[in-house]
Amino acid sequence: MDRSQKEEKWLAREIQLSQKHAELLAKREQLLHLSQGELNSSEHRAKVHQAHWTHVQQRNKQLQQDIKRSQVEMKDIARQPPNVKFTELQTMYWTTVQDQLPQWKKQLKEKGSAMNSPYH
Repeated sequence: MDRSQKEEKWLAREIQLSQKHAELLAKREQLLHLSQGELNSSEHRAKVHQAHWTHVQQRNKQLQQDIKRSQVEMKDIARQPPNVKFTELQTMYWTTVQDQLPQWKKQLKEKGSAMNSPYH
């Protein structure tokens, strides 16, 4: 092999290696870009998660305050004497129940004997 053939061979190899190098650089650039995009996305998700977490904590704190306030209000209501109208309605209800109880028992007995009938 003479010198010019060797030079052509080495030149072809150098061109091949240069192309491979360019491909590798392009691939590296692409991977760097993807990595940066993923990092940005990850950072964005972390910020969104932190904002959401802060909102959740604030909402939970508000709910706890609402529950405590409701408990205090319920205790205050429980300490108050019963409403006169409520007491009247309660008395009327139990009077009606006592008046109707014998009739309801009679109806239940009649239904029970009808259920035990051979013709039922």
